[in-house]
Amino acid sequence: SPSPALPEIPPAELDLTFSFDTIMGFSKFSEPQAEKVQKRASNVMKLTQENEKLKEELRAMTARLEAAERKRQELASR
Repeated sequence: SPSPALPEIPPAELDLTFSFDTIMGFSKFSEPQAEKVQKRASNVMKLTQENEKLKEELRAMTARLEAAERKRQELASR
């Protein structure tokens, strides 16, 4: 038996101007957001580098302090 005729599907109304405006709107909206995220990432990187530098300085100071303390004890025990 022949298959029943399928109803005709109307062609889609493609509103490309709406799509384009929407896309442009999203990019305009997300640009400052992306900039904020980029700035924050940059700040985190700077702070991480600064933190590493400070940790190194602290290790060096601690080493000098321990050496000075050993020297003091050595002199005191004479």
